[in-house]
Amino acid sequence: MFVRRSLTRAAGVIALAALTGCSGDKSGLATVSGVVTHNGNPVDGARVTFHSTVEIDGKRPTYAALTDSTGKYVIAAVGKEPGLPPGLYKVTITKIEGKVGSNPPPEGMDAGQMDAMASDLGVVKGNPVKNLLPDEYATPGKTKLSKTLEAGKNENVDFELKGK
Repeated sequence: MFVRRSLTRAAGVIALAALTGCSGDKSGLATVSGVVTHNGNPVDGARVTFHSTVEIDGKRPTYAALTDSTGKYVIAAVGKEPGLPPGLYKVTITKIEGKVGSNPPPEGMDAGQMDAMASDLGVVKGNPVKNLLPDEYATPGKTKLSKTLEAGKNENVDFELKGK
């Protein structure tokens, strides 16, 4: 009798562990999606950038996506990885009008950093640029937007921008 109860309990624990293991994200990485609106209207063509608050190999990685015509953005893969590391991120959102420059970014800078520089300076290599969204969301130093991403899907991470 004791052996039968122990085997039944063990089988239940194993089944529960198998179900839990199958439903989780085995990679331990996060994906994120949501909608960006400005004064209640969806923003088409905005760059949503998640800036890590943790250094990885001496750098603070950034992950970015552009919004579509409904304001939706998705970051589901980064290079060969199926997502980004979970953790706290500062979020910047810009929509740049004008040419940022036809030359490739300087070594060590990605497109998101070029956008931020363009927003800060207003001019890159003589080409006038303008951020069509409020400047308070443009750089990691100014933005008050942040989000902690958990492993797995982080859906409905929406940002409602206010101001001119």
